[in-house]
Amino acid sequence: MDVLTYQPLVAMASALIVTALLVPVLSAPAERMGLVDTPGGRKDHLGLIPLTGGLAIFSGFAFALLLLDVTLQPYASLVAGMALMLATGIIDDLIEISAGTKLLAQIGAAVLMVSWGEVQIHQLGNLVGVKPIELGEWAIPFTVLCVLVMINAVNMADGTDGLAGGMTFLALLGFFVIGLFGDASRPVMAVLGTLMATVLAFLLYNLRVPGRRQARVFLGDSGSLMLGFALAWLAVYVSQSPDRVEVFPVSIAWVLLLPVLDVLTLYVRRIMRGRSPFAADRDHLHHVLLRSGVGPGRTVAILLIVMAVFGAIGIFGWQQSWPEWALFVGLLPVFLIQYLCSIRAWRMIRVLRRLHKAGS
Repeated sequence: MDVLTYQPLVAMASALIVTALLVPVLSAPAERMGLVDTPGGRKDHLGLIPLTGGLAIFSGFAFALLLLDVTLQPYASLVAGMALMLATGIIDDLIEISAGTKLLAQIGAAVLMVSWGEVQIHQLGNLVGVKPIELGEWAIPFTVLCVLVMINAVNMADGTDGLAGGMTFLALLGFFVIGLFGDASRPVMAVLGTLMATVLAFLLYNLRVPGRRQARVFLGDSGSLMLGFALAWLAVYVSQSPDRVEVFPVSIAWVLLLPVLDVLTLYVRRIMRGRSPFAADRDHLHHVLLRSGVGPGRTVAILLIVMAVFGAIGIFGWQQSWPEWALFVGLLPVFLIQYLCSIRAWRMIRVLRRLHKAGS
């Protein structure tokens, strides 16, 4: 595989450098435009924080793509969908558009992906141990639904410094490793690598590190919606496109399990309570850990470790030729445990508080 040859490495390095330079450059214009996050309500940070992480990531990614000497036409719907989500998020960050309007924009991006890009989920693999499950005419609606879930999973994970960006980076890393093991085409690996580099550059400013009490920039809705769409697009393309890797689709599910698990369990809870599944609340996994007394940095570290373990299970199972149905069945108790914990969130918080006090 020639993915790590000179030209792709230059594109990856350029993506990282451009994004890292743009984050501070965009801060002053963001403040003048009002594209900042103001503390108050559910937001407990200090001062005004620019919401330009998504814009910096997209700009660095687009610039790096121009340096690649590969045909980019198959990725046109990826870039267009990311641009649509970025624009929608910027408008929302500035004037707070309605949830219905955002949902329509997400559907629009998903339709671009499945119709213009023809990036669709056609088969789910051999999940029942008999034969692969083919979606047929259900491919388009099922793909659109999965895209919406992934977009909102990343958006809802963006509740503490470094979490949404960290989850996105781990998912991209998982796809990259799958591509290496599966001998993916050079263009796929180059696109994955450049996007990974931009997210890494953003995390340099967004993660809480020693000496930094809070993030210097946020993704904003623009960044989280955009990255959620990018993960959905790449997950489907890596496993279902003509250039696909012969990976189990269920292994991709394991790589994305933690954010998807969190959002699905909350959707189920909200619907059962007669609430909108898109309503804001503080019942996500990171909120539970934070309310239990676990600090923001440790909360992010715990969740990213869990996500890395889930991804490693999916990739290891694929490489060891575990039955696809076994990997699928393994998802069910994880979902059940998460759901039971979520409906007893306050009890979990009390238990975690006692454990945290005992360990401190």
